[in-house]
Amino acid sequence: MQGAVDRGYWISWYDLPKERADEHITWLHDTYIPKISSKPGVLWAAHFKTAQTAPGSHMRRTKDPAVPDGSDYVLIFGGESTATFTKGVDVFRNGGASRLDRDLSTDDKQMLAMRRGERQCVLTEEIRVHGAGHKGAGDTMPPGPCIQLGSFNCPRESEDQLLAWYVDFRLPAVAEAPDFIAARKLLATSGWVKHVIMYEFSSHAGRERVQTHVERQHPDGIAWTTEFIPALTHAPRSPVLAERIWPPVPG
Repeated sequence: MQGAVDRGYWISWYDLPKERADEHITWLHDTYIPKISSKPGVLWAAHFKTAQTAPGSHMRRTKDPAVPDGSDYVLIFGGESTATFTKGVDVFRNGGASRLDRDLSTDDKQMLAMRRGERQCVLTEEIRVHGAGHKGAGDTMPPGPCIQLGSFNCPRESEDQLLAWYVDFRLPAVAEAPDFIAARKLLATSGWVKHVIMYEFSSHAGRERVQTHVERQHPDGIAWTTEFIPALTHAPRSPVLAERIWPPVPG
């Protein structure tokens, strides 16, 4: 694990109407991301299109209809801390605009309203590991070309085991595999879930190679996974496997 200054995250999962998806994405990349990126403390942004949802048959997912189920797109902003993403006191005391939204135009707000099933979290980073595929420099680290993003709650009596599962098995196992870039274990300050895990890979196919490596090299850990992971309750359609569409992945 290495020191880093991008310890705050603002993540949005959402769907778009197919007939206007391209319009929204162009606006997001050309207008919205630059506006949010200009805010104090925002260090980077990354936008992903989901290629596969729920890549795991042993996962249990919430059936709470109050939890939004959008997952076709994932937008992530990295900041210095969770303080970067405060809405500001005026929202809560005077009903004013969020600090993050107050310089958006009417057209911008209409574009945001196009999202369906949006679910958001503000999170802080708990653990970070790098793999052989990590080539970043400096203290900040935008996500790689392909991510697997899981979001879930854990029974209180199982949280010590969850920590042990990540620290003593899962993260060391993926970190030794080729095609693995990094992983970040996050804890939520706000949002439906408490726990989020983001694995980063060189590609969708690279993710499959990492998973195959772990299954072959760590059968005891896989057995532990099969036994323990069903205790977790994932968000709808979690985890997602998504490919980065902004910034563009070099060809």
